[in-house]
Amino acid sequence: MNCREVVLRKEGVWRGNYERCGAEAGIPALSRIFAMLSRDEARHAEALRAMQDGATVELAHSTTAEGAKTLLRRLSMQDAPLSDFHGELSFFAKAMDYEAANARLCCRLAREALHGWERELLLKIAAEDEMHFTLLEHMRELLQPVFCLEVCDAG
Repeated sequence: MNCREVVLRKEGVWRGNYERCGAEAGIPALSRIFAMLSRDEARHAEALRAMQDGATVELAHSTTAEGAKTLLRRLSMQDAPLSDFHGELSFFAKAMDYEAANARLCCRLAREALHGWERELLLKIAAEDEMHFTLLEHMRELLQPVFCLEVCDAG
């Protein structure tokens, strides 16, 4: 399997992971953020698939950063019980590792690209993956105190 196929396969896997996490989150704002991440992964997979099929592809601008930042800001300022989150904190580390690795791989593929539009597409996907990493990091930091309280209460 070549690098492009690996990136394409991982985009599909993480689309499903984000969908599942969103369905299980228990907090509507976090579910919406996971849905945004899943949509971005689907856009990336669709663009990469079209590129593999020989089509010239232009990736539309993602609105995930703006939408997620607004939701995270509201979550951090409200008294909503973040303890309603039903996911695992370890998921965020795995997702962040994926996004970082995928961004690096897309950058590598961009350096090897034969056409300017391919380079631009791959760099745009890498930039969106870096943005996903940052959003996941903020989500994890927001939820961290909830998990710390659970550990302290259990001990």
